[in-house]
Parts: sequence; structure tokens; C-alpha cells
Amino acid sequence: MSPRDKKYHEGLGMGFDEALTAIASENRPLTRIISARPFLKWVGGKRSILPELLKRMPSEYDAYHEPFLGGGALFFAEKPKEAFLSDVNFHLILTFKAVRDDVEGVISQLKIHTRLHNKEYYRKARLKLAKEKDTTKLASLFIYINKTCFNGLYRVNRAGGFNVPMGDYKNPPILDEENLRNCSKVLKEVDIQQHGFEHEKIYKNDFYYIDPPYHETYSGYDGSPFGDAEHKKLAEFCKKLDEKGALFMVSNSDTEFVRKLYKDYNIEVVSASRMVSCKAHQRGKENELIIRNYKDNRGRTSQQDG
Repeated sequence: MSPRDKKYHEGLGMGFDEALTAIASENRPLTRIISARPFLKWVGGKRSILPELLKRMPSEYDAYHEPFLGGGALFFAEKPKEAFLSDVNFHLILTFKAVRDDVEGVISQLKIHTRLHNKEYYRKARLKLAKEKDTTKLASLFIYINKTCFNGLYRVNRAGGFNVPMGDYKNPPILDEENLRNCSKVLKEVDIQQHGFEHEKIYKNDFYYIDPPYHETYSGYDGSPFGDAEHKKLAEFCKKLDEKGALFMVSNSDTEFVRKLYKDYNIEVVSASRMVSCKAHQRGKENELIIRNYKDNRGRTSQQDG
């Protein structure tokens, strides 16, 4: 049975607060409500513009794809009935798979990290991350380091070693058992793979949320810079999506370069918070773009449609 043949739960298509309101009224959702939010902090995470993204989702689509997964904020808010998640980050993908497949093991390991946490323990955990072979232990190390390092930054050196210093937190929220278990439930039937966007399969009527490293921001945290050439390749990929009848929504910096790449599509400007940047002027509120090949949440309108 292929992933597309499986039966998945129906997504709620609403936020948690809206779902609670629906329960209070007679308009109850058809599925059990699971409140799940990203279990990782992530540079470029979409929590600050999540309402803007959700209201621009298409009203109908078949499957959900997110080839630049990161923290997965939109995925956890949308809870699609069928999903394909991917990223080039090996540690990230193994962590998502472990939370899906062995959440109790991850929680058990995180309890140990929480109890032993201090500066020296963090240093040893950072060194161990590149050597750990057990997926569950690696995932717990990844989450522990993510919750205790500076701003949840993921950065590796040329040898692949994680080299972000510990953050200055008095009581970092390392373990949230309820949310991890809820995330595991939401991920249970999801296809999770490690690969680049160029390997993502294209299906008519599927929806693709594209959230690459932003143009003109530092993107070499994992040793894989994402420059102008990569952005051009991504724009070509989005053109293929459009030509094959898929729906896409792209998030990116508001630069002339990006605007030119996607000039044939629907471009909107929103204001977002940027908490981490190597350049001081890029911290705080910044305008960014939401680019779609459909409008008004009702269907495709592209250069082919007129």
C-alpha cells in the first residue's frame, strides 16, 4: 500500500481556540481535537505569521506537502488529513520520526536530560549528538539541545559538529510531555523523509507549503548555503507545481530578487518577527512575502488561467 492509499483522519481546518468554540456550539468538528504545537524552537519559525498563513490556505486540496519542515508550525496548526513532510536536515528528520514512532522513549530520555542539565552536561550532549546511533536517544538529545541552546539555533561546523553555545536560561522548558504525545498522534500516519525540495513528488490538487531559508539572510547553519542559485531552482520547482495543477504557498523575504522570481503569481506583504539574524538590522519586525498560485482561498489562478 502506497502512502497515498492510506486513510487519514480529517483535519480540523481551524485553530485550537476556534475548535473550542465549535465544541461549545452545535457546529462540532467531526474528529477528536488534538492540541499540538511545534515541539522545537526553529530559526525562521512561522508562529508570528501563522494566522496570515492559515487564512490563505486553499479551501480544498488533497494532500499537504512541506519540503522545508523546520518546526512545522503550519502543519501542526492545519493538521491535514494526509501529509508528506521533508527536510535536508538529517537530525531534524530523525527527531520527527522518533516522536512519531517512539514518543514514550523520547520522553523517558528527556527526563534524564532535564534532571542532569547544566553547562557541562550541555557541552557533553552537544559532542554526543554527532555520534549517537540510536534514533530515540538522538531525538531526545536534539530536543534537549534545541531547548537549551541560544535561541534554538541549529548550526554545525565543517566537520558536522553542533557548535551553538548554551543559552542563558534559568529554567528552560525542556520537556512538555502532553504536547509531545499530541504531536506524536498528529504525526502518526504522516510520511516523513530526508531529502531536498527538488526530490519532492508533484501531484495534481495537492498543496505545497514552501518555506525556504530566506533570501539575503544567513542560511548556512547546516553547512548547506541557500543562495541566489538555489532560490532560482526553487522558483522553477514552483513553476512545475503550477504547470501540473498543484497549489503552492511560498514564504520569503521581501526583496526585488524574490519579487522578480515570482512575478507571475499572487504576491502579498505581511509583517513578521525575526528573532535571530547575523545582521542587527534584520532583527525585530520585517516585511516578508506570501506568494501563491491561487487567490481568495477558492482555487487556482495562475499565468495559465489568466
